[in-house]
Amino acid sequence: MIRTLATAALLAAGTALLWWLVFPSDWSVVPTADPQTYASPVTPQQWAAAAAGLAVLAGVGGYARGVAAALLGVALPALVLFCYRSATAEVIGANLWPVGALLLAPALAAGVAVAAACGRWARRSRAPA
Repeated sequence: MIRTLATAALLAAGTALLWWLVFPSDWSVVPTADPQTYASPVTPQQWAAAAAGLAVLAGVGGYARGVAAALLGVALPALVLFCYRSATAEVIGANLWPVGALLLAPALAAGVAVAAACGRWARRSRAPA
C-alpha cells in the first residue's frame, strides 16, 4: 500500500510537471484579428502532447505498481488540474467547467487504465517463467 502511494505521488509530480510544460498558464481566451472572435489559448497540438505524456506516465505507473497507482497518480491529478485551469479562466461560461470535467473524467480514466494495463502486461510478459 505504501509503495503504491509513493509511486502515485511520483506520478502526480510527473503529471504536474508535464501539465506545466505543455499547457499555457492562463486558459483565458485571446483576441484574434477580428474583434468579435476569440480563440482558445490551448492548441490541439498541446492537447495531443499532454495525452501522449499522460499515456507514457500511465504506462510507467502500470509497469511499476499497477492500474490503481496510475489512476491515482495520473488521472486524478490531471482531472484536478483541468478543473482548476478551466475554473480560473476568464471566459464566457467559465462556470460550466464541471460539465467539461464530467465529460473528461470517463475518457481520461479509461485511457489511463488502458495504458497502465499495457504497462502491467509488459512487466508480466518480461517476468521469467
